[in-house]
Amino acid sequence: MTTHDASEVRAALEAAFPVPGEEYEHAFYCQQMIRSLNDLAKVYKQAFSETVDEINAGGLLSDAFILRLEENVKKEVNVPLLRKDLPDLFEEVVHITTSDAAKLLSNRFIYAEAKKLIGDRIKNYDAVNVDDLAARLPDPELSTYLKMKKSPKGYVVYEVSS
Repeated sequence: MTTHDASEVRAALEAAFPVPGEEYEHAFYCQQMIRSLNDLAKVYKQAFSETVDEINAGGLLSDAFILRLEENVKKEVNVPLLRKDLPDLFEEVVHITTSDAAKLLSNRFIYAEAKKLIGDRIKNYDAVNVDDLAARLPDPELSTYLKMKKSPKGYVVYEVSS
């Protein structure tokens, strides 16, 4: 079996699909290669997953290869044990995450409580959800209060038809 690293694959691709020298053509070429290689990566990822499933389902073994499930390890506090064994320390460090707070409490409640704490400075953080406003205002009036905000996504090269 022959495997290749990225530089060898790149050399093979560039031999089959020569790199243009002109800057716009080169940018367009690179853009197309990115799309093609992303699509190809999805094909290989799918084939890899299906093949690993076949190996696992069939209990297949190899003299040349080992299939090993690798895992990420993350430290996590055993909250119930800490609460039971060290209740004073637990009370010092216990909290809920901001994402859990947002799930448990409404945005209006969070806003009202924050306003109690920081007063008029809350104006620096005011936010209104477009969907909430759209549910309360008819279309002609809604557009008065909306603005389109553009942000760059990145360059795209388009081929001009001759």
